[in-house]
Amino acid sequence: MKQRQAGFTLMEMIGVVAVIAILASMATPMIFDAIRNARVTAFVEDVNVVRTAVARYYQDTSSFPDHRNNTTNLSQRRLLSNNPASPVGGWNGPYLETDLENPFNEGSFGGVLFESNANYQFDLDGDGNIDTTRVSVLRMDGVSDSEAKKISNILDGDGDVTTGNGAWNVAGRVKRYGSGGIIVYLAQE
Repeated sequence: MKQRQAGFTLMEMIGVVAVIAILASMATPMIFDAIRNARVTAFVEDVNVVRTAVARYYQDTSSFPDHRNNTTNLSQRRLLSNNPASPVGGWNGPYLETDLENPFNEGSFGGVLFESNANYQFDLDGDGNIDTTRVSVLRMDGVSDSEAKKISNILDGDGDVTTGNGAWNVAGRVKRYGSGGIIVYLAQE
């Protein structure tokens, strides 16, 4: 009598591999969407933390800070330290527990800036008129359009508006900066 060997046939193995491939192809986009959504959520939480830090800094010093994540220049790291070479009066920090990180593109620029040039002006109410001149902003480079739209939708509720004065990338607190960055309004003088 012939005994049958235990194991799988080639056809059974091909069937199992095909099912695994189909499941993986369905799950992969969902995994990447979850990663993008996590970055957006982390950034929106960071915006709120930074906005509070900027407000506290302003309350203590009567000025807005300049803080950049990719520099060793203490004069550009005002939310973490008061440069002993040129101290800011009233500084009572540190105002952040940890340094700024760019969740969209590791090592890319991220910073709190105080600016008055046209690139950093905002139409906060979407009426086509600039409402700010000297503003404190959070700038992050390396942000995709889909991520920027989600951020604008969370902060302004206009992520789906793509044309006119109220378009997400020109009106409200979130604005496109350059080809791959965004700036988020924090406060104004």
